Amino acid sequence: MRILSTFTALALTLSLISTLAYSQNTTNTSIDTSDHDIAIRVLIAQYLETRAENNEVGLLALLTDDIDQLTTSGTLRSGKDGVSTGSLASSQNNTGKRSITIESIRFIKPDVAMVNGRYDIVDRANAPDSHYLTSILVVMEDGRWLISAIRNMQPTQ
Repeated sequence: MRILSTFTALALTLSLISTLAYSQNTTNTSIDTSDHDIAIRVLIAQYLETRAENNEVGLLALLTDDIDQLTTSGTLRSGKDGVSTGSLASSQNNTGKRSITIESIRFIKPDVAMVNGRYDIVDRANAPDSHYLTSILVVMEDGRWLISAIRNMQPTQ
């Protein structure tokens, strides 16, 4: 009887430990996201602002060295220079007001988050308004949130 009681206690303890470990890894309940949420929203606003101002130095400061971007046309841009040059050229060639409406920020780890939202280009000179979906991977490097990957896509109706 004593062996069964010890075994039951051990099994319950292990079950509790694994449940707590699993829940912390999947929900990130230990992360206080409020300040980070604001910083990430500011980062996305700065990204749009630097593109609108054709500010290459400002844009480069927001990107990780190994960033990549998959555009709606299927082009993959790689590295800071590739993403910066391509993004600024796109802004010049495809005029209009760009906006990203953030719908969610999901913290994968304390220093990694996925930003999902709607990416719109309106008031275009030579084309109709465009409405896309975007996912932007952001990472914390040296105490700052930076953009590490961008995926823009056409929504299905």
